[in-house]
Amino acid sequence: MHLLDVRTIFIVCTSFVFLYGIGMMTFARKMPSYNGLYLLAIVNFLLAIGMSLIFLRDYIDIFWSIIVGNSLILLSANLTYQAHLRFINIEKKSAIPSTAILIFTIVLLFISTYGIPDANTRITLLSLFYFLQFALIAYTVWHFQQQSQQRIYTPLSVIAGGFALFFVFRFVVALFDDHFIAIYGLTGSIMQALQVIFLMLYIALLDFFIVLIATDQLVQKIAELAYRDSLTTLYNRRGLDHTMEQDNAFFDKPLAVIMCDIDHFKLINDHYGHHVGDIVIKSFARQLKESTRKTDICTRWGGEEFLIILPLTDEQEALMIAEKIRVACEQLIFPEHPELCFTTSFGICSKKDGHNFDELINDADHALYQAKTQGRNQVCIFNAEQP
Repeated sequence: MHLLDVRTIFIVCTSFVFLYGIGMMTFARKMPSYNGLYLLAIVNFLLAIGMSLIFLRDYIDIFWSIIVGNSLILLSANLTYQAHLRFINIEKKSAIPSTAILIFTIVLLFISTYGIPDANTRITLLSLFYFLQFALIAYTVWHFQQQSQQRIYTPLSVIAGGFALFFVFRFVVALFDDHFIAIYGLTGSIMQALQVIFLMLYIALLDFFIVLIATDQLVQKIAELAYRDSLTTLYNRRGLDHTMEQDNAFFDKPLAVIMCDIDHFKLINDHYGHHVGDIVIKSFARQLKESTRKTDICTRWGGEEFLIILPLTDEQEALMIAEKIRVACEQLIFPEHPELCFTTSFGICSKKDGHNFDELINDADHALYQAKTQGRNQVCIFNAEQP
């Protein structure tokens, strides 16, 4: 008996891969918003069928065992690449080169089986295909994470890269040692056993990290729903508190705040309806995002009132930003309601010695009240001497 009994390994691994397919299909049904999960489930089923056909080499025609069995596994590798593209949301990338390599390899598989029968050539050819396919997966995911700065995808790149290296080893062995790799059958060889074991480990790790990444992204989406306003996508008060908690020294830095709201917003709702009021709020929020920096924090404070926190900013710089927003809002055009226009008011306050955060917000709100009482559509800097 071989050190690694291929008969037992095939049965165990094929069963595991099939069960992984059922698990991934179930997970995909519960996570319909994630692309590529159903495709990964299909990959598992194709692998299980392909491995079963190869395992039955001694009992069925070589067409079904070698050609169909290996073609299904080749197809599963190709679909694995496409599933990765969909999962990381770059499915628009052309899969034509990968598919062309698949078709070319299947043609060569026919030739090495019927035209010039040679098991070693066939194994070398398949090893080269799997190396190219998994190296492509590793590179694509690595390139995506470099651009997106999403390190959570690193395991997918590492797993595919490791599998590609295994096939480099298998390719080299096939080239230089004809006796180490036996033909596919129920006895097989240590190399065959290792390949099946590595394949099962790859599927297990791939499915595990796919589920882990999808779950982590779901948690992030839930957090986004908790921390952001659904209408404007700006932070809500809970999101502002969370952001400040992430930076313990946040309030130790110089900063200015702008409290702002839409003038006569109730009249807009009463005259045009709440759906138009929502459009106005979203338009105002968009101007806030476009006019502020990435380091600034824009928050929907409540209703039509918004708060902007400007780190490392003094009152004059805050004044320029508020004026920019105010003028931009005055110039907004609504094609469905060309007569509609709105103005905004702003109150500014910078952090002083002894200020706590609540006092800073109250002073900015007081400055906003001053802007309202002085005629609206203007920017006021907090002045403690004014009532």
